[in-house]
This record gives sequence, C-alpha cells and structure tokens, in this order.
Amino acid sequence: MRIVVLGGCGAMGMETVRDLVQTSSFEEIAIVDLNLERLQAMIQHLRDRRLKPVALDIRHASDLIQQMKGAAVVANCTPYHFGVIATEAAIAAKVNYLDLGGLYNTPKQLTLDEKAKRAGVTIVLGCGATPGVTNLMARQAANELDRVDEVHIAFASFRDLAPSPGLLDTILDEFSPDTIRMFFRQGKFVEVPAFSGAKDISFAKPVGRQTTYYVPHSEVHTIPRFIKGVKVVDVRGTWRPDIMEALKVFARFNLLRNEPIPIRGVEVGPREFLRTHFLRSNGIDEKGEWAFYLNVEVLGKKSGKRREIVLKSSHPPMKVWGRSATARMTGISASISAQTLARGDISVKGVVAPEACFEPDQFFADLQRRGIKVVKTS
Repeated sequence: MRIVVLGGCGAMGMETVRDLVQTSSFEEIAIVDLNLERLQAMIQHLRDRRLKPVALDIRHASDLIQQMKGAAVVANCTPYHFGVIATEAAIAAKVNYLDLGGLYNTPKQLTLDEKAKRAGVTIVLGCGATPGVTNLMARQAANELDRVDEVHIAFASFRDLAPSPGLLDTILDEFSPDTIRMFFRQGKFVEVPAFSGAKDISFAKPVGRQTTYYVPHSEVHTIPRFIKGVKVVDVRGTWRPDIMEALKVFARFNLLRNEPIPIRGVEVGPREFLRTHFLRSNGIDEKGEWAFYLNVEVLGKKSGKRREIVLKSSHPPMKVWGRSATARMTGISASISAQTLARGDISVKGVVAPEACFEPDQFFADLQRRGIKVVKTS
C-alpha cells in the first residue's frame, strides 16, 4: 500500500509521518512538500527506506492528482488554506482522503458529498485532535444516550505562540475580529465576536481549570449533521494565560486586523506585521509545561433521565514529549485515521467526519498505545 502525505515537512505533517514510520505497514510513504532540501533532511533524519520525497506545489492541480493516483489514502497535513484544492484533487484521483480540518473549508467540502460518492471514495474531514479526537469523544458519549441535546467542546493549547507558521496562523485567525466564528443552536448558526462565551473548563492536570472562549471550528458543522437530534454544539479554546492576555491587547488596538496601513510608502497589514515579527523572533519562549488537552461535555437523556457525560484527554508530560504536544496530538490522530482508511475498515462513501465513520473505542485504544488517554469523568 502507498500513502501520500501532503505537507509532510510541516509541524503536523512531520508527526504524522513519524507515527506512520513507527506503526504502519505502508510499503511506500510519499512525503509531498514544496521544499526539496527540507524533504531530504527529513528523510535522512527518519531513515526509513519506505519514505519517498516529492517536491510539489499542491496548487498545481494536475500534478497533484497525478501524484495521488493509485494511493491507498491521502493525508492532507497542510494549513487549512489548501483544504478544498486537495479534496477536489482526491475525488478526481478517486483516492480516499483525510485532512486536519479548517476554519472555512468544511461547509465548502461538505457540498462535494455527492461528487465523492460518485467517485466511490471516502473523504474524512478534521482528523486531528480538534477537530478529530473531540468528534469521537462526542460520538462515544452519544452512543451511551438515547437522545443527545448538547455537545460542548473545549481545548487548552499550552505552547509557544509561533512554533510553526501554520500554528501561528491558527491562533491569529481564531481571535481576529475579522474571522467569522459561530456556534450551532436549534438548527441555526449563531455568529459571535472574538473573546466571547467565556467559560471555565476543568482540564486534566497539569493544565487544570482555564477560561475558554468561542473559536471557529468545524465540529459545529459536522456534529449536528452526523449525530442526529443535537440542538446545541459549540467549541471553545484557550492558550496560555499570558498569551491570551497578549491577544486581548492586540485585539483592543486592532492589531489582529489586516486592513493595510501606509508606512513610509508601503502598505502593511497589522496582523501580517505581527505574523512576520513572531516568526522571525520565534514567538515567545515559554518556560512552562507544553500540553494540548481536550474536554467534551455531552448532555442528553437515557431511559427518560437527564444525563451529563464528560470526557477528558491527557498525554505524556513534557519530559517525555518535549515541546511537541500540539503537533503530536494532531499528527498521531491523522496517522491512525489514515491507517484505518487504508485497511478498508470504513464502508461509508462521500464527505464525512470522524464521528460518522470511525469507531471510538478502537480509535481510543490506538491512541492509548501511543500514551494518549481519553477517560470518562462523569
């Protein structure tokens, strides 16, 4: 079997490839990236004969489709900007596909459902940590209930501000006033401003209790679609308290907007300046624990009685994982998803999400073998 990993040299892609090397039976692992030098360095570091470097600009659709053809599965680990391009290419190549989700892609990708069904392929959206593991936490709780009313998802990402370009883009987008963020309620999407919906959430130690805020995530689009009867779905998130305070200051002074400002004859967007500055200065050197923890609360009824089910995730500490919690949580989940798709365990065709096709208990067992635990606390 052959797998194609798009963006395999990025922060998430590297952890996906690393897990594939350590745990998969693929005969060839094609790593697609724009930078050949970076590809060669990665392959030399991992030292696995199955790795094949492919220098390719995935914006060139015909080349991308050709590279995908014949693969058992495509794992798209690029930033969300390329989600629709890669999805359409996978359908054209008639190859099963997964990605890590995206702020804006999911509604557009869901419209490709019939096209994917006609091609006979499975397109699974959002196979990282959140979206991804959170969707399956919701599914596992839903399986215990007769009726699901509400799903409340939260994450705490304790890391540097800019460990990679993609992760920096995520945090700046999620709290920019220009970003559309919403939650699902009674069949409608309710738009909310940045830093709204503040809610204290208890995560596993050492993160503990943190204040979270609404963020734009694809779970609000997929969970109501694939877990029938849900009336409310929302996603909240937070980073380290000092980073959150900094983001609030940036927002207060309109530095998270990107409307160009003329400076000495050159127009520069404030957010673009911040992005460039943080990438050049390597963000903020955080000294505390690095972690990426999840909390999912599901409300519903069982045998006529109201039930509340809460699931939490945890992973090995920083002394074991180093500063890779966000990337490993995401990349490992993508690897497990890719291996599940390649085995032919999924019969459903079309554009779906993890809660519509993966079996939670098996997925969580695969996570636990890598040191990631999902436990029910109530």
